[in-house]
Amino acid sequence: MKKLMNWSILLLVLFSLTACVAATNKDPIRVKCPSCGYEFDYNYEGP
Repeated sequence: MKKLMNWSILLLVLFSLTACVAATNKDPIRVKCPSCGYEFDYNYEGP
């Protein structure tokens, strides 16, 4: 049972890391201002 628990935790950690890597693309994010409706590109330069 402990072996199954370790494998499931390992798979969960690997899945979360791959999801983070897939989400950090370099394409600009399209943002729309809720008050005036102006649309612009936002480039996130985070850590």
